[in-house]
Amino acid sequence: MRALILAGGLSSGLVPLTLNTPKPLLPIGNYPLLLFQLYQLKKAGITEIILSLSYQPRAIRQIFDDGSNFGVILRYHVESTPVGTAGAFKVAEHLLDDTTLVINGDVLTEVPFKQCVEAHRARKAVVTIATCSVANPTAYGVVEVNSKGTVTRFIERPRGKQVRANTINAGVYVLEPEVLQWIPRNTPFFFERDLFPILLERKVPFVATHVEEYWREITRPYGYLQSNMDFLDSKVATPQFVALQKRNHRPDNPLVEVDESSLIDESCMIKPGVQIERSVIGCNCRIEEGAAIRNSVIWPGSTIQRNAQVSGSIVGRACMVGEGASIHAGNILGDKSCLTSHSRI
Repeated sequence: MRALILAGGLSSGLVPLTLNTPKPLLPIGNYPLLLFQLYQLKKAGITEIILSLSYQPRAIRQIFDDGSNFGVILRYHVESTPVGTAGAFKVAEHLLDDTTLVINGDVLTEVPFKQCVEAHRARKAVVTIATCSVANPTAYGVVEVNSKGTVTRFIERPRGKQVRANTINAGVYVLEPEVLQWIPRNTPFFFERDLFPILLERKVPFVATHVEEYWREITRPYGYLQSNMDFLDSKVATPQFVALQKRNHRPDNPLVEVDESSLIDESCMIKPGVQIERSVIGCNCRIEEGAAIRNSVIWPGSTIQRNAQVSGSIVGRACMVGEGASIHAGNILGDKSCLTSHSRI
């Protein structure tokens, strides 16, 4: 069977991180997000994968090419005009002649895709949606099911009394080709707000399979930062591909303090007196004397000068954080930003 990854959007909620870096290439523990999805698919035995792209597709192709270096077959469909999640499924119709696993491109998860497919086939469903539980469901699509696991109601971003459950759409679907008949061509059309109501109205076999494994949606900077912290905490497995192995460098200088959980690319320069705690440092970074980095992600090519402090923040590519400057929790520096010496944000 094939999988379709929906990874075409700019993800405006992640700006400025995505201005120069398409969402599939957002680094998680110094690995691109897409690599985690390919790894999970390969573990499930799904090696033919279609990437639905729109924003900066060339950057993605340069890294992943035809997928042969990762033991999969990658096919690309580039939308000149975005047509929504279900619309992208329709556009790939000529490649979809059997059961297809569809994944949102902004999901980092340990959901067992093979289990989802097996549950779909056992129930003889036309559509199966993976669900998970969250503390606050108002930012997601709530899925209500009956005692047999059949979907009875789908509410996108519920409010007030609409919140009757905390079981949400995990952005993983198993679909039969027959659903294509209800998706129009060349028209923006979405699974959540357009297709699912049609399925419920027509009483198409539409079921849910609940998963308890790790799941995080990366649509906001906090979610992106937390996904890196989750990686450091070993909540999500490291992608195992020979073609893209990251080597980390732990300074052996006794004057450098680096905790066990932090990741520092081997190409980085770390000067004496530096303190790094629970952070990810990308390639070709320079961390100068007395700098302190805690609970943060530093993208490649950035420099943190003497006695600067970065806490709970994201520093983009090729940034300069000046001497004695402080970046407090919750801040983002876009690519090539320069924070002058002794500034505080």
